[in-house]
Amino acid sequence: MSLESRLTSGLRRSKKEKEPERPDYSEPDFGGWAQKLDNFIPPSQAAKKPDPKPADVAMPVAAPEPVAAPVVEAVDDRPSLETVLERLLTFDGAMCVALVDSETGMILGKAGSGIDIDLAAAGASVTLRARLASVKALGGDEHIEDVLISLTSQVQIIHPLPRNPSIFTYIIGDKARSSLAMARFKAAEADLQIQL
Repeated sequence: MSLESRLTSGLRRSKKEKEPERPDYSEPDFGGWAQKLDNFIPPSQAAKKPDPKPADVAMPVAAPEPVAAPVVEAVDDRPSLETVLERLLTFDGAMCVALVDSETGMILGKAGSGIDIDLAAAGASVTLRARLASVKALGGDEHIEDVLISLTSQVQIIHPLPRNPSIFTYIIGDKARSSLAMARFKAAEADLQIQL
């Protein structure tokens, strides 16, 4: 073997020997660690040794877990709109009643007879919109409780709902037989029962 080939092979060996080891990326064995973790006792518990229990001693029975109370859905026991409107007609001289949207003049519900309630409700919605606009223009912290209209043979009450003043209860009664105070009371009482 020539000197050159010996030097070259020696260089090759020294290069190979000097190459850093490649890291081992194979999956490590955690079995030993898992066993150590299973057997680990924290120092705070190492001082306390559990009492050995004889095999024939009965273990105390754990109390049964409390049973969750059944879920009860809230039941809305308020009467329907038709029922509320029928109750509004129970005072003397009551002719008809309607629940009206003042922005459109449309009737949401009605009861009673005697006049064209659809036409009357459309006119009442124009009246209420005008009154709401004038109250707003005057400023202040005022709101409309009732608008009372007294005709020759009728009394009419426009009662905006407190939660939504653009929707109102419109009650028409016979002027000779109806009590204005009772009609206003019935309208205020219906506020709590009307659900929208």
